[in-house]
Amino acid sequence: MKQYNGITERQMQIGACLIIALILGSIHLALPGFYSTLITLAMDGNVPGLQAYILSYGYLSMAISILMILLTNMTGLPSLPLLIVNGLVFGLIPGIIVSWIGEFLGCTAGFIVMRTVFRSTAERIIAKSDKLSRIDGYSTFRNVFIARALPYTPNVLLTALIASGRISFSDHLGATFLGKLPAVAIEVWLGHDLVYITEHPGRLAVVVLICLAGVVIYRRKNK
Repeated sequence: MKQYNGITERQMQIGACLIIALILGSIHLALPGFYSTLITLAMDGNVPGLQAYILSYGYLSMAISILMILLTNMTGLPSLPLLIVNGLVFGLIPGIIVSWIGEFLGCTAGFIVMRTVFRSTAERIIAKSDKLSRIDGYSTFRNVFIARALPYTPNVLLTALIASGRISFSDHLGATFLGKLPAVAIEVWLGHDLVYITEHPGRLAVVVLICLAGVVIYRRKNK
């Protein structure tokens, strides 16, 4: 069994699970009903409900929103409704910043958990599969940055794939920090302007055209 500074991998896995349980338990004690509300509203895509729930925390609303996005990115719950709500509640630019922080922290936390708890299992699976071995060869800063920069991608699946690869923690941190900004900006911006489509039809059209141009350029470069 692998050891890291005298600590076995099994001990690291147990420690990680205990820390996660402690954090989640503390949130439950501090915010009763938080998890059930998050799951219900996120799964339903209930934007008005999320908006009212976040605003109910007053000065803590930004912190609560970041926490909710962090948890959705770690668990696979849909985070897009939260990003749309942030643009509506906090305004376009502040909403993008809050959402970016939440997405970055969520992807980073998910990467740490998956890399710590499931790394050995992933390595064995990759070693037995030629296809997965080839995918693992693409675990570079540039490719992770591009993957993170694509809007509307399932973060938890992408994080699981990246965590099973060889990319270092620092490279993943930098690629995610930089890559999530354009992805989040597009998601928040489009969601905001779709809600207020009568007020910003021209701006919405520009964003859509930029997204389409980006897709075309990306496909041409990767032919």
